[in-house]
Amino acid sequence: MRSRLYISALIIAMVGINACIPTKYLAENEKLLVNIEPQGLEHVDPAAIQNLYQQEPNRMVLGSTPYLALYYFGKKFYDPLEIQSKIEKQQLKLKRRVAEAGADSSKIVKLRDRFNSRIENLKDKKKNGNFLMQLGEPPAVYDSTLMEKTLDQVDIYLNSKGYFNHRSNFRTTVKNEKLVYVDLSIQENEPYLYSQLSFDVKDPRIKRIVETTQNRSELKIGERYDEDKLTAERDRLYQLLKNRGYYEFARAYIEFEVDTSFAENTARITTIIQNPEQDSAHKVYTIKDVYFKTDQDRFGIPRDTVYYDGVAYVAYNQRYSTEILDKKIDVYPGQRYSQLRTSTTQRKLSDLDVFQFNNVLYSKVASPVDSTYQLNALINALPAKKFQETAELGINFTERKPGPFSSLSLRIRNVFGGAENLDLGIRGGLEYQVSLSDQNETVLIKEFGANAALSFPVILLPFTNKNLLSEYNPRTRVYAGYTSEDRQEYSRSIYESGIDYIWQRSRNPLQPPIMQFIFSPINLNIVQGDILDEVFRSRLANNSTGSRSLLESFDDGIISFIGFNFIFNTNDFTQTRNAKYFRTAVELGGLTKELGLQLDVNNLRTYQYARINPDYRRYIPLGGQRYFVYRINTGVVSPILGSNILPYEKFFFGGGASSVRAWQSRRLGLGSYAPLRADFNSEGELKLARDYRVEQPGEVLLEGNVEYRFNMFSFINGALFVDAGNVWLLRQDASKPGADFQFNRFYREIAVGTGFGIRFDLAVLILRFDFATKVYDPANYGGDKFVLPNFNLSNFLNRNNQSTLQIGIGYPF
Repeated sequence: MRSRLYISALIIAMVGINACIPTKYLAENEKLLVNIEPQGLEHVDPAAIQNLYQQEPNRMVLGSTPYLALYYFGKKFYDPLEIQSKIEKQQLKLKRRVAEAGADSSKIVKLRDRFNSRIENLKDKKKNGNFLMQLGEPPAVYDSTLMEKTLDQVDIYLNSKGYFNHRSNFRTTVKNEKLVYVDLSIQENEPYLYSQLSFDVKDPRIKRIVETTQNRSELKIGERYDEDKLTAERDRLYQLLKNRGYYEFARAYIEFEVDTSFAENTARITTIIQNPEQDSAHKVYTIKDVYFKTDQDRFGIPRDTVYYDGVAYVAYNQRYSTEILDKKIDVYPGQRYSQLRTSTTQRKLSDLDVFQFNNVLYSKVASPVDSTYQLNALINALPAKKFQETAELGINFTERKPGPFSSLSLRIRNVFGGAENLDLGIRGGLEYQVSLSDQNETVLIKEFGANAALSFPVILLPFTNKNLLSEYNPRTRVYAGYTSEDRQEYSRSIYESGIDYIWQRSRNPLQPPIMQFIFSPINLNIVQGDILDEVFRSRLANNSTGSRSLLESFDDGIISFIGFNFIFNTNDFTQTRNAKYFRTAVELGGLTKELGLQLDVNNLRTYQYARINPDYRRYIPLGGQRYFVYRINTGVVSPILGSNILPYEKFFFGGGASSVRAWQSRRLGLGSYAPLRADFNSEGELKLARDYRVEQPGEVLLEGNVEYRFNMFSFINGALFVDAGNVWLLRQDASKPGADFQFNRFYREIAVGTGFGIRFDLAVLILRFDFATKVYDPANYGGDKFVLPNFNLSNFLNRNNQSTLQIGIGYPF
């Protein structure tokens, strides 16, 4: 109840802050800059122009400035003199405590660290204001000189993009005597295009390299002049020569001469590569010797040296397999120096996760042999900690009450000396859900699990020499796990084991991987459990689809399957890139019988099925910490080879914090079918109503999400979203009209929800609150399927079937 009051207070406070524009604090001649609008752009991205503003206007929301209002509200509690007094008191206290510590240097260091941290926080508060002031934004008092500087930056930017004939100016409009609106008028005009590309290269060997790779140039005849392209071309030529043995080559040797005088709107580009001042040509270096050091220096003690494939492995204790390390090295004696091979060696060694850090250093050989310039390479790898522990503590929130969860994991590195990593983990948690028998009752769900996984940095297969896919960071993972779930409806234990082959690919060797492949040829799960609630048992029996019995899905059984996962992801952890994400998971279960293997043990049921689940996401930055994100998630699962039963875990479910958020987890569906229950209305009359308590397992999944994300205050972000989707059965069931998927009507059975979200970006995690309400309910019983008019703000705070509050960790997608 208290949490509902807090949420109500937050909403009321936000509405109050949003109510006006506080111009009363401005001086007589001061005006507030509230908007700069670039106009006339046809080809240039407006977001690029907005990044050039030398004075940011105060953000407006629905005709008001809530961020500025919050700043002024916080300023009422801001007293810089009082803060300065606290700073001086802390400084005096530190001086006194240091004097009391005497000659205890360790204690003095701790005192200085503690007090200096407090003093720095106070200085930051004095400079930038208190917490509320930092959440808001100070007044943007209009300054015409800053607008002139903005115009200068716009001119520089447009010239760099080839619009040398552009025209730009700005015009101000004052409204309500104090509010300044700026129209930034830009006329791009015709850009300059490349009409000729030529070279002026003094070194004949370099000239030959440059000319033979001209087809890879970033500059193309007929394209628009762009200084970013010139920079990219300089980088390309620099990397090209650094990878061809030119160890001492620098970017400063590369220049571009631009001639725009030949013809109207044309640019002739001459690429110039100078020679060193003291030489007539650039030197080419080859590798003489390669040394690989795998432990810290102990001065005065000689290391042991082992040679493998031309590389000298030096260590006090040879703890790492030279055969494995050899597969991660791209630098060998006799090669020409290559910056690319240097970087890929560092990346591959880092991917092993057995070294704290690594680098490759080069030293010149003093006396060239036959005018051949040589380098010695030293690969220096500092071992990481043998044991690494990770603990996690958090909150689960599915319905009504939060419940704690925790996990503890341990990684043991280089278990057998071949860069193998062993991961051990345990986890447990409590969760609350609505009771099946009494909707006003909340019941406890207990979950516990443990797992072990051993990873090898190679593909382990018979009749291979461990070189398979060696360029793509291959891994073989052998795992086993146990999961126990104790609910009101049932208890269930799952024992799992399997083997995964994992490899990755990048767009180029110097970039993080964007594609991951996981092939799982062996997966074996044993499921055991009991149905504890007779109401749940009867509902499973009543909801069984013909010969496909949900009740039998809870039988003890063996689930064996072959799986394949593919992930394509160009985003980063913070989801701030212009990126795409695609994941598809394919499973074929129960093929052991066809392969001649009999898994009939103690009369355990076996399942034969096929399952596919593609998921596509798109992330589009809009500038100014604003993003447009959408997702399409689909899936189909079906029994195969004459089987009629699916394991319960392999069904698809709709609703929840990462699905259609206006429905509780697993409660959306099936299609337009509405499971019913008898209930009493406010007048005590018995009636039929839609039963939202029952989980709705489906065989077809189709859902989509659209989300607009934006920054609200500092580390607090907001989101507006629309979710749509449903789950269906593959076959028609007379007892469930509308539950099966049909192409001629499925689009009318797409449930729609909408809402807004608040996300706290706490650096280590993102805490998410999503407030969602139903817009269209295809299974609404006894009323209009367009249910948005039923929305009431209090729905978020009451127990109802119209709106939900979803709490989660991380982004929904």
